[in-house]
Amino acid sequence: MIKQPDIHQEAEKRVKSKAKFFKHLFAYVVVNSFLFLTALFDGEPFGAMPVMIGWGIGLAFHYLKVFGIPGSGVLSSEWEDKEYQKELERLEKKQRVKRQPPEEKLELKEMAKNYKDTDLV
Repeated sequence: MIKQPDIHQEAEKRVKSKAKFFKHLFAYVVVNSFLFLTALFDGEPFGAMPVMIGWGIGLAFHYLKVFGIPGSGVLSSEWEDKEYQKELERLEKKQRVKRQPPEEKLELKEMAKNYKDTDLV
């Protein structure tokens, strides 16, 4: 059976993942602001767009990994916990079914005839 992590360790892990996201967001804003201003002064205001868009997509995936899909709870930590419990229960049930001793095979026995073949129509 899989050992459940300590609740304090799990909380610490989640807080650290949220902190990493906010540091990532801060770096995105600072670096892309600098790139945008540099491109603007060079006369190409859209020169930094490929970097901003690419990094923004990566940041969006990081957000989804940490917080899940907003409003739906899908991919959030709570959703993962529920799915983990469902999967654990399904696997345990499957394992219990495998452990049960095989059922005895029943043999069919011929019943005694209480009638004559001529009685049949």
